[in-house]
Amino acid sequence: MTQRQNLAEEYAVEFCTRHGLRAERFIKVELRSGKTPDFRVYRDEQLVCYCEAKHVQHDDWLDKQLEQAQPMEIVGGVRHDPIFNRLAEHIHKAAKQFDAVNNDHEYPNVLVFANSDRHCGFADLVSTLTGNFYAEGGSIEPIFRNVSEGRIREEKLTIDLYVWFNEWRPEKNWVFITESSPHYAALCFLLGSDPAKHRHV
Repeated sequence: MTQRQNLAEEYAVEFCTRHGLRAERFIKVELRSGKTPDFRVYRDEQLVCYCEAKHVQHDDWLDKQLEQAQPMEIVGGVRHDPIFNRLAEHIHKAAKQFDAVNNDHEYPNVLVFANSDRHCGFADLVSTLTGNFYAEGGSIEPIFRNVSEGRIREEKLTIDLYVWFNEWRPEKNWVFITESSPHYAALCFLLGSDPAKHRHV
């Protein structure tokens, strides 16, 4: 892997270390047997959760069209917002990876996003999960339900903790805990934080 591809995994390891946890990769024989998340996570010698890291990168759909276009040719066209589709695809894939090793959901599943796309932000993740658009004035419009209630409707709930880093400000992260998670209290304890202070669905 290139350093760029490793970015999300690096942030995931740093996040775990910051909270007194140890992230360990799956061994090669396990990786060959099927899909797995990136890490098992331990506190001391006790397994406490599984962790997958995903890298959100700039969508080059229009860039590729521009590169291939003839002079004065109009490119682009109508397209569903790729940001929400990309985030939903990451969630879909992560849910499958967690299911491969944690089918009975005995342990929490943690999904870490490293974001390199300045057109995308934590609010887009919240909208992907809830289906809502949150206006600056405080109003909430349910305009993304086709995403949140689509194929990730059940899958998003199998992920107990979402962590978001922006590449240009990696020292700051946002946390979104699934309120209905059976591991909600345990995750708050692992993070050393007040359950009432988290964004959640």
